[in-house]
Amino acid sequence: MPKSRTYGYALLSVAAALFLATGCGGGSSGGSPPPLNNTTNATNVTQEPQNNTTNVSNSTGSGSTTNAAENSTSMQNTSNSSQGGSQPADASAFPTIVQQAMTSLGENGFQGADAPTYVPQPAGGGSTSYNAHNTQPSAHGPQFLVGYHVDLLTGGQPYASYEVDHFVSTSQAASSISSFASAVHGGAMPSGGTGIVLPNNHSAQMATVGNSTVVYWSDNGWNFQVVNENTSVPPTPIVDKLVSALSSTSLPATDGVGRVIVDNQNPSGMNVTVTVIWSQKGNVYEVQTTNSAASPIQSALQMAGSMRSYWS
Repeated sequence: MPKSRTYGYALLSVAAALFLATGCGGGSSGGSPPPLNNTTNATNVTQEPQNNTTNVSNSTGSGSTTNAAENSTSMQNTSNSSQGGSQPADASAFPTIVQQAMTSLGENGFQGADAPTYVPQPAGGGSTSYNAHNTQPSAHGPQFLVGYHVDLLTGGQPYASYEVDHFVSTSQAASSISSFASAVHGGAMPSGGTGIVLPNNHSAQMATVGNSTVVYWSDNGWNFQVVNENTSVPPTPIVDKLVSALSSTSLPATDGVGRVIVDNQNPSGMNVTVTVIWSQKGNVYEVQTTNSAASPIQSALQMAGSMRSYWS
């Protein structure tokens, strides 16, 4: 065979070998090239939070600057999965967003920490998120040992929250309730006033505090007050709503005198913030709902009554 033809065959053999070794002319040996990204199409995921990435940012709460963990979840989410970490055996008794918030607190929470088994829905629907952080006492506030605060948000605005602060003793916690209440809008304790009768025939007082009108009364170890800010108009419709809600909701037991404060900041309508504060076994609890929550008065009472131990 002529040398030129021999060389030609040899070159063709080498080219063919190289062609096969490179996977038909493209990519790397051993498989297909990696994808350009590894993101998941959110529209194909159901029963899971819209975003389960934990973001850490600085947030100020309860008189101190703390690290806050934020996460968002879909209103349609019914999954009991969390962001990682262990969960208590009965975690399924708590809403998913509460499970996520409590898990995100990690070692900032404390053994036996409580959380609500009920949380309200936003008044306008839509997605929700949480902001959870540990609390520290301020220089002039109640001197608790450790605590945490969780905001439930919709559209970036709080519609509900809960906080638990642990004290060195039951008596110290009980005596600190008034200090927590005084920091709340409408929380100044009224006195005096004119006697009135509530829809349930319970006696109450109507008084003026600054430029605001307050209706207040006591019952079964709790003080209740409804405030219409910056007006002399009595908050009668809101008082009626609170009395009605109390008739169908059980408040938790309290070691000190508990407080329910309904503050209306819009005299021409209803723009309420509802705060429930009580103490139990060395803890001070504070639950709050705003007008962004569905049925804020009923929801605050129900949320308070649902508080139970999360980490046991």
